[in-house]
Amino acid sequence: MERIITKDPLSKEEIKKIIDYPKIKLIHTSTSIEILEDKKMFSNLKIYFKDENQVNYNTSGTELRKLEYILGDINNKKYRDIIYLSKNNVNMSVTLSSLCSKHNLKIEIIEISDDLDDSNYIISKLYGAKIHKSPEEYAKKLINKIIRDKQKDLIKTYVLNEQSIFNLAGILAYINYGIEIEEQIEKLGLKSPNFWSAEGDTILGLYLYSQLRKLRWNFTYISSSIQYKDIKIKILSALKHLKTDLDFDLSKINIIKENKAILIKEKYKKILILFANTKGLLLDMNSSVKSMFYLMEKIKNNQIKKNEEIVFINSGNFIEIFSDKDIL
Repeated sequence: MERIITKDPLSKEEIKKIIDYPKIKLIHTSTSIEILEDKKMFSNLKIYFKDENQVNYNTSGTELRKLEYILGDINNKKYRDIIYLSKNNVNMSVTLSSLCSKHNLKIEIIEISDDLDDSNYIISKLYGAKIHKSPEEYAKKLINKIIRDKQKDLIKTYVLNEQSIFNLAGILAYINYGIEIEEQIEKLGLKSPNFWSAEGDTILGLYLYSQLRKLRWNFTYISSSIQYKDIKIKILSALKHLKTDLDFDLSKINIIKENKAILIKEKYKKILILFANTKGLLLDMNSSVKSMFYLMEKIKNNQIKKNEEIVFINSGNFIEIFSDKDIL
């Protein structure tokens, strides 16, 4: 870009130009931010809660936002057949399968996680997806075989995996989402909110948006594996695609390293039930419950300052809840 981003904030219009990628609009409304004031739970704190479950009750807000760009890319390149390489991402598989059904696209899902039972994919199968279970080391060979078989019938195949547009789409989606959030927190009078999430693309996209706009936003991200160097690589990759330069300060992202020992679902079960019973809010077990667990721990230990502005983003992975039949 011609002007120096490090000195001047970009306007919302300029940001829209930066993320001008092919896109199929799947979300036609914004999700609201609610105040969860509760003296018993939050020690007189105000916690603001942005619930992505409001987007669509039978899919996921986070996934739909990514898929707006992914489907836009697929449509732009005129592909009709898709292979999705999944590693324990049932929610994306279901959401993608439902959208492929709606847009007359064929999809084959290759699942490389050993943990999953076939029943996790019943909904995807009902939407017409073909499911393959494969050890990770054979997945590439299987993809190549499927592509070769389709080429015999002159069919082009779009492969969607972690090395494709998948990661970029999430970051693009949440840079765009930043416009919506900025307007909402301005109305609430929040000056320097701290966003809590267990979704990497959510945090990175919003982080880049705040950097482009020169906003005083902070971020807390829960992870058992990601490190600052991984975040830096992802951001640089996104900036390369966006054809823009930015001097970013990673100190604004606080990573809470999740202790592997407490990954047992029982540790999160209380949080899931507590919020479902008292607030009527559903937190999915794979991401939002984790994030809320650590937020509640910090509140209990008086590690959250009285006047701190917390905005908790519930990723909206509604379908994931039903993978935990034992808890329900």
